[in-house]
Amino acid sequence: MSTPVKITAVHVYPLAIAGDASNDFPVACPMSIYPEYRPSRPLWRDNFGAMLVRIETDAGVEGIGYTSMGSLVCAVTIKLHLARLLIGQDPTRVERLNDILVRSTYHQGRDGFLMHAISALDVALWDIKGKLAQSSVCNLLGGPVQESLPCYMTGYDADKVIRGGFTGLKIPLKYGPASGRDGLRSNVADVAALREKLGPDRDIMLDCWMGLDVPYTLELARALEPYRLRWIEEPLLAGDIEGYRQLRSKWTSDTLIACGEHETLVRGAEPFMRDRLIDVWQADVTWAGGITEMQKIAGLAIAAGVKIIPHYGYTPWAAHFILACQASPAIEWYDLTGDLVGDEPLFTSDMVLKDGRLSPGTAPGFGIEVNWDMVEANLDRRLAFAEA
Repeated sequence: MSTPVKITAVHVYPLAIAGDASNDFPVACPMSIYPEYRPSRPLWRDNFGAMLVRIETDAGVEGIGYTSMGSLVCAVTIKLHLARLLIGQDPTRVERLNDILVRSTYHQGRDGFLMHAISALDVALWDIKGKLAQSSVCNLLGGPVQESLPCYMTGYDADKVIRGGFTGLKIPLKYGPASGRDGLRSNVADVAALREKLGPDRDIMLDCWMGLDVPYTLELARALEPYRLRWIEEPLLAGDIEGYRQLRSKWTSDTLIACGEHETLVRGAEPFMRDRLIDVWQADVTWAGGITEMQKIAGLAIAAGVKIIPHYGYTPWAAHFILACQASPAIEWYDLTGDLVGDEPLFTSDMVLKDGRLSPGTAPGFGIEVNWDMVEANLDRRLAFAEA
């Protein structure tokens, strides 16, 4: 019997990323009730960007992990706590290591940046497992269910949606209940203009980012029925199970109810799935506990007839899971290049986007090549341990 591979080091690379286009507009959110914070998210939001992790092994195989938000906070958690739980361990025992990381942090919480850090480590372990097996992670998970999946875009660029052959566009909702009737009319006007631009066949989705309440969501859904929305996303606060129960009991629209972006672990998904309070679950693979946890969530979703369309699904760490998941019919696409210092991507992969459809790659692991010069240029250096 061969000697098991051992983890020898864990490195963190917190990144300073400027933000996204929604910073220039109002976006409905929990802070919208305060007029001074309503015009733009940078007025109140943290500036913790993405983070890469690199796990080394004594076999010379490295795993690259990622989370799209949390940077310095995640890096501190890993460097001062979680890394020591991985050193010396067999990286292929991903289920065991994921459980150790989660259990070791129960006293600290089960959501937010803590879970982002664990998710980044989990996907790095899957990257190692795939490379050691000379298999893509998608194939380790059973292989692609379809040869490719359609992608929709998130943002504001309707022209790019049409040029790229994407199935539709998801836009942030600008105004919540605190903006009154004028805000509601403006929301409806935005959707009407987008429908005119996209034509009758492409999907429109609304990201409400926890900024609404039950009465407003119901009224918004009724007002937007002429424009055939695909779904209304995350209208209520994360964890508001009773609110979603009330929403579902009064829902008469053909528009789907989506949420889950800010929920973590299978325990976070279970009450929504059990009573089918939602139609689309959008947990982020790099926030919710990694691929290990998403596999468990997928089992619940399949049993409940709920679709899984993860937040930021375009990243290789998420897309390999999505392409192998029976419950996933589509992938979210988002262009982050403009958020970085420099004109090159932070990483590349062998996945192929063509005519708005994404196909899996075949390279071992996630097939990721990191541009370490770009990492160096975008490091958040506010803490001394940020690694070049």
